[in-house]
Amino acid sequence: MVYGISYIIIYINLFSFGYTIKEYFMFLYTTFEGYLLPLGMIIEVIALTKRKDKRK
Repeated sequence: MVYGISYIIIYINLFSFGYTIKEYFMFLYTTFEGYLLPLGMIIEVIALTKRKDKRK
């Protein structure tokens, strides 16, 4: 998840080359790094909801 969000922030520099918001999101959709943030968030949610309390 950290790797994905780092690249999303780095790719914000594409706006200085004249990319629009639509082109930016289409670029993120076509790169591998664009998939890492949602994948990391899904894994994190699963890990937090499936955690078993071991205090019993």
